[in-house]
Amino acid sequence: MHNIENKIEFKESFTLVVGNMIGAGIFMLPISLSAFGSISIIGWIISGIISICLATVFKKLSREYPGESGPFTYTKKYFGEFTAFLVVWGYWISILLLNASLAIAITSYSTVFIPILKNPYYNIFFSSFIIIIISTISLSGIKGIGKFQFYTALIKLIPLILIIFLGFLFMNGEYFYPINVSNETDFRAIIITTTLTFFAFLGLESATVPDNKVQNSKENVSKSTIYGVIFTFFIYLLSSIALFGLLSPEQIQESNAPYADAGGIILGDYAKYIIAIFAIISALGSINGWTLLQIELPKNLSKNNLFPKIFLKENANNIPSSGLIISNTIVILLIVINYSKDLSNIFTELILTSTFCALILYFLIALGEILRIFENKKNLKSNFISIPLFLFLIWIFVGIGFDSILLGLALFSLSIPIYFYQKYYARNRKS
Repeated sequence: MHNIENKIEFKESFTLVVGNMIGAGIFMLPISLSAFGSISIIGWIISGIISICLATVFKKLSREYPGESGPFTYTKKYFGEFTAFLVVWGYWISILLLNASLAIAITSYSTVFIPILKNPYYNIFFSSFIIIIISTISLSGIKGIGKFQFYTALIKLIPLILIIFLGFLFMNGEYFYPINVSNETDFRAIIITTTLTFFAFLGLESATVPDNKVQNSKENVSKSTIYGVIFTFFIYLLSSIALFGLLSPEQIQESNAPYADAGGIILGDYAKYIIAIFAIISALGSINGWTLLQIELPKNLSKNNLFPKIFLKENANNIPSSGLIISNTIVILLIVINYSKDLSNIFTELILTSTFCALILYFLIALGEILRIFENKKNLKSNFISIPLFLFLIWIFVGIGFDSILLGLALFSLSIPIYFYQKYYARNRKS
């Protein structure tokens, strides 16, 4: 049981959603998007619309199932326990990949101050150290996580709002042309950039995972989800337009920290360092929020006898400490495995695989909502938005790429023996 002292309020739930989305994505994605040019702004608009539709579905589900364990409950309701397990496993894997990419992004921005971190051995150590620091904060309990999330969310908005207001004043319209600087067709470029930018919206469902740790969850979870996504969409769109007007695609491509470089153009060299600090704080806040989800998901599976019971073990602050240690050990291993590649390539590969794993959850929830229409035509009005959402998600699947899908499917397949072993173990324990 979690009493009210161990629950977060609306403002913390809202900043969990905003903070998990506005992490390294907005600060690092311009490097990946610069290969396509300003046509990526169209990708932002499409992925934003998809995310708002998806948030509307999660808002409805959180009202129907308040206090439940979010993704597992929703997919189990539509497709049964086995499918729900596979989906939540994939979602958990996506978070592990995401936290690895966030730690790498922090290291990338830290090269502004410590150039030696470009060395792969040093960036492994530094990225791993970041994960350990966040683990320590997480062990303090949900209130500590919530406060850290709230303040880092406020801080991370400062450079983005600054870039938006000042960026439009110093904008160079020539940087927007040609619109597509890649060798891809315009249509293909839009598909790819939609997929890449959708990564920045991963986490829109964050408030639904620790649902039972939110005060008045029926109201606060649904409101924080939809308001958080709409707010984040406008921040993303406006700041990206401003950035593409301040730096050419070539300048962004060569930068390890494009927003810091843009700040340097507006306010001088010192601003470059200041914005780099904000970007680091932003990503730290995101790792903090995602770590909460990272330990809650296996805990929820353990409650349903689908994961080892060690993930249920909590410390005095009601935090699954064993699950935290195990999952963050995996995150550090992911960082080590990727050490041979440069930072921007690692980031791009991790986010595409992470996006695929999370997309399976979104895809099945949208499909489940469509199936409800066939069950009862009265559901058509309340569930209609799931139809265009389903089509949009197929669009994003196309842009992920074969390699990332193959890796994602391989990661999903690892869960199958775990599921059947846990079912066998649970059955034998009862007998």
